[in-house]
Amino acid sequence: MRVPVVVFLAVAACGDNGLAFVEHDAAVPIPLPFSPGCFEVDQTSENAFTTAPDFGALTPGTLAGWEPDGRWSFTGTRVGSVSSVFLERRGEQVVVDGDEESLGTLDADALVHRGWVTSRFGVRYQVSKRIADLHPDGSLRLDRAVCDGVACSVCTARVVRATYNRGESTSQGLTLLGEFRGADWEDGFTFNVRVLGNLAYVIRTDGLKIIDTSDPAHPVEVGHWRRSGEGYSNDVKVLDLGTKRYAVIADAPVDVVDVTDPANPTKVADIQEDAHTVFTEERDGKRYAYFGNTDGRAPVYDVTDPTMPVRIVRYDFGANYHHDLMIDNGIGYLNGWDRGLVVVDFTTPATPSIIGSWSPTPTHSSHSSWATTAGGRKIALHGEESYGAYLSIVDVDPQSPTFMQPIGMYKTRDHVSIHNVMARGERGYVAYYQDGVRVFDLSTPTNPTLLGYYNTWDPQNPHNSSDFFEGAVGLDLDGVRDLIFVADSPRGLLILRDDTN
Repeated sequence: MRVPVVVFLAVAACGDNGLAFVEHDAAVPIPLPFSPGCFEVDQTSENAFTTAPDFGALTPGTLAGWEPDGRWSFTGTRVGSVSSVFLERRGEQVVVDGDEESLGTLDADALVHRGWVTSRFGVRYQVSKRIADLHPDGSLRLDRAVCDGVACSVCTARVVRATYNRGESTSQGLTLLGEFRGADWEDGFTFNVRVLGNLAYVIRTDGLKIIDTSDPAHPVEVGHWRRSGEGYSNDVKVLDLGTKRYAVIADAPVDVVDVTDPANPTKVADIQEDAHTVFTEERDGKRYAYFGNTDGRAPVYDVTDPTMPVRIVRYDFGANYHHDLMIDNGIGYLNGWDRGLVVVDFTTPATPSIIGSWSPTPTHSSHSSWATTAGGRKIALHGEESYGAYLSIVDVDPQSPTFMQPIGMYKTRDHVSIHNVMARGERGYVAYYQDGVRVFDLSTPTNPTLLGYYNTWDPQNPHNSSDFFEGAVGLDLDGVRDLIFVADSPRGLLILRDDTN
């Protein structure tokens, strides 16, 4: 007699504990452990990785009775540019990530799928997947091969049902008041948002969107601007000069747009930099714009008259890629990716100098930082962007014995990355991709404490993509109204009320 053994599969919307039950036949062998990781092999045939045996040995029969429907996360290793897969069963065939033209096959041994994608550079890739070896804990083995006609990059990962982080609900301490995504917006990425008064300035792949948030529950688009020609508008900051207002948009070149009349934005200048990010500062009666350049430099411009920007310096602080930066009273906190977090004195902008640095960061991906004073000391909230990313609290007080050392850390899970960070006083705010928006108490910097969260990304929504970088991307704070504005890559603009205060 074969005795059924209960297997637990984590499933969203299956009760408060998020568990479903599947019977595993005791006569079916339990698969052996495996080690996640990636390697590269030559592609010797156009039919490489088309059948289950092409990926190597598997344990037969373990998928008998397995229900694949839903989203599954890849864990144990970074798998290219994706972090999950969405499956829809149709008898013995499966739709994989909405690919209706190339259905996968499913039997008791394995699920196999092969499809093709073309990059924006025109390179056509074959992408093959095999899912097999259902374990008693509900996890499976995924093998994924991406072939370009010459070589194949092959990754093996552990697959688990996609859920919120550690059994969380949709929200705690944060309330969704409003959401906006224009009906005419193109399919594309929402990168960042800045708020002045009641207007939110949202930067996306299809340009700048200006949204009136006087009624946070019913935001209304009042204007938009899009550059002519190609571009990659990734970041925006807004200069308020009293009677005039300007948006500075990081791109190549940088665009300076007069948004005084939000219904009629007009480009008034460009800055010849290839900028990924931008930060602006008012100091000593002047306005400055600082850029994070893709060539690793840190240019500084006088934009007191935004229609006539004047370059002061293009500072080389030793980075190959200058990703982001924050300026606090002339002191810059620069994210140089593998160069780490570098603190630079820009108080005399023409002659900047390095004060200190922290390198390497845990995953060698210094991405975003924000300086504040908390617990009686100067600290920087620092976020990485990588598999296994950490949120770190770094001591940035030059007089401290732990200057430029991490003194506190936080992480949700390895397969979800951090994007942008901000701080205000002893509160930290993080856009945490698929793990949404998170608010921290920094009053004890060695022990950052989670106060609240809002999970903007639904783990089982079939309309999400499987991209590694998806979810809550950028954010800004409205301290007057206790609101958090979120640039969410698939959803657009979200407006949250901060109830953690």
